[in-house]
Amino acid sequence: MDEDKPIFTPEDFIRYEASCRGMSNAEQFRIPSRLILLYQTRAFEYVSQVLDEKIPWLYGPFRPVCIGTVGNKRIGAFKAGIGAPSTAAILEELIACGAKNVIEVGVAGSLQPSLKPGDLVVVNGAFRDEGTSNHYFPQEVRLAASPRLKNLLIQYFNRKELNYQVGPVWTTDGVYRETRSKFLRFRNRGALAVNMETSALFAVAKHRQVELASIQVISDVLSEKRWTPAFHQKKVLDRLRAAVDVGIEALEKM
Repeated sequence: MDEDKPIFTPEDFIRYEASCRGMSNAEQFRIPSRLILLYQTRAFEYVSQVLDEKIPWLYGPFRPVCIGTVGNKRIGAFKAGIGAPSTAAILEELIACGAKNVIEVGVAGSLQPSLKPGDLVVVNGAFRDEGTSNHYFPQEVRLAASPRLKNLLIQYFNRKELNYQVGPVWTTDGVYRETRSKFLRFRNRGALAVNMETSALFAVAKHRQVELASIQVISDVLSEKRWTPAFHQKKVLDRLRAAVDVGIEALEKM
């Protein structure tokens, strides 16, 4: 017996849920291969107007997958929970149900003076300061975005003449342990922003051999002395919608 093989899998959980609901198989849980993964309620409300068919999926009618046809491609969207462990587990289940090309649209705290609330970041890699990715790969393994999906995002941001920066993020489990020493360390290593999910998602995608890229909208600003939140500023909300639009257009070309 392979001692490193997991005792149970996402497919096991999905089959269990199907049997609990009296289904003969789990086909009802199938989703499109192209998927937007996001976290903010307003962003999900916006995407649900564009992708307006809702299916209950694994978590019932209150956490649906939204599906729509763009061009001739079926695209889905799902609102995940916050944090690496929860989002990584959900991504595992989404992949088991058919997701193969995934674009994360999230918010992040700026670490660099050049990034202000509402600015856009196309993530090319992630510094790992969360625990989930360590269950997939040793710390020395580099985790990065899908080059093809990342380049499509850049192409569409350029086409829409939206300003953005490309670079890595720092992903942490400890939102209230973003200390001055960590801030300086990751800023000096080149991290543009900090969030709570992306490195774990890159780990799952690499392990499952699917393509995943990430857009982050700057929603707050960290400096050596203070934290400045801006989550509800109009520019942040507008850029979240713009990021969703770019993500959908990029997926339509996959």
